[in-house]
Amino acid sequence: MLASEMCVSLSNSSSSSIRGFSFRHGALAATLAVVIALAFLGFAPKAAANNSPADDVGAQAFKSNCVVCHGADGTGTPTGKSLKAPDLNSDAVQKMTDTQIADQISNGKNNMPPFKSALTKDQITALVAYVRATFGKKSKH
Repeated sequence: MLASEMCVSLSNSSSSSIRGFSFRHGALAATLAVVIALAFLGFAPKAAANNSPADDVGAQAFKSNCVVCHGADGTGTPTGKSLKAPDLNSDAVQKMTDTQIADQISNGKNNMPPFKSALTKDQITALVAYVRATFGKKSKH
C-alpha cells in the first residue's frame, strides 16, 4: 500500500482527498527542499571559496614540502635563512618565469633539494601557481 493510499484509507471519505492531496504536496515539497538544499550545498562552498583544485594542490604541496624552509609567509624560517633560502616575496623570485621556478623546484638549486621524485609535474605546476598567487607583489592603492 502506498503512503498516500494509507493516508486516504486512514481518513474518512469527506477529508480523504484533502489529506491525500496535502500528503502528495507535502512529499513533493520535501523532495524539492532536499534537492534545492543539496544543490546549494554542492555549489555554495565552491563559489564562496573561489579556489580551483590546483590552488588546493599547490597549497598542500607547499605545506608538505616548502614551509619548513620558506615559512608560511614565504620570508623564510630560521632553518631556511641559515640555508639561504630566498624570500618568496622578493623581486628576485617574483621576476623568475614559471618555467624557472618549476625547474628550481624539480631539480633544486644551491641548498634547495630537488623535488622531482617527491612531487608530480602537476603538483609542481600547482605549486608554482600557488607561489605566484600567495607571495606575488600585491598592488597598492
